[in-house]
Amino acid sequence: MITPQELQLELTEDLKKIGLSRGETCYVAGNISALARTRIKKNVLLPTFLASLKGVIGPLGSIFSPSASMNLCNTDIPYDIANTPSHEMGAFAEHIRLAPESIRSFHPFWSISGLGKNAGILERVSRHSYGAGSPWSNFLDFDARQINIGFHPSKAVTLIHHVEVTAAVPYRYTKEFTHPIVKEDGSIAAEPFYMSVMYRDSDIQKRIALNEHYFAEMEKRNLLQSYIHSSGLPIWGFKMRDFYNVAMSFFVDDIYNYLERPPSNRPYNS
Repeated sequence: MITPQELQLELTEDLKKIGLSRGETCYVAGNISALARTRIKKNVLLPTFLASLKGVIGPLGSIFSPSASMNLCNTDIPYDIANTPSHEMGAFAEHIRLAPESIRSFHPFWSISGLGKNAGILERVSRHSYGAGSPWSNFLDFDARQINIGFHPSKAVTLIHHVEVTAAVPYRYTKEFTHPIVKEDGSIAAEPFYMSVMYRDSDIQKRIALNEHYFAEMEKRNLLQSYIHSSGLPIWGFKMRDFYNVAMSFFVDDIYNYLERPPSNRPYNS
């Protein structure tokens, strides 16, 4: 049976093999459930994996993770930046959110939590989930590396929606949501937030093999690294800027490449 200290050392080496290095900013998404095969309890696994990340990037690095609460969308449930849990983002993402030094962005539906040198940018992002001034544009500025644990990055690459906004795809529009939020003094106020959403009165269909063509091109260009830990946990790593550039090239060639086919019903066409 492996000890937590041994596991931390192994994971540290695995993270280096997928490209993570000292001083980097990383965005981590996924599920570490495969590590349960080590028979180490979850309340030990979570800080062990975090310690491995910190051990690689050092004190000048930063760690970000999703803390989205999309379950609040179209409800009257107030968003409390300190207490609203993430929804279906995984145990590790929630571990990051709950860390004492964690900083969380102010968006009731798509928030990000962060630790380390650059985490403070989350206090200065826009109220749009994507686009200029969002966490995603900042990650590109930081030349951040995305790390996917447990499942292929094609299943968890929210950055694609930032690309869609930047590419100005016609099948999405910016919608204003007025949502109740808990203010610092405990009072509740309704405030505006923004997200890029698809037209409902259209026959828009996402690709069945969603995002896979982007990562096929990433692999072709040797821009996607991967490694499998002895427990069976797969880990992938790639530069978010590389993904942005690859995906954007697809949108330049075909604005509807994210979809199974161009929609026939286009309410945005006058």
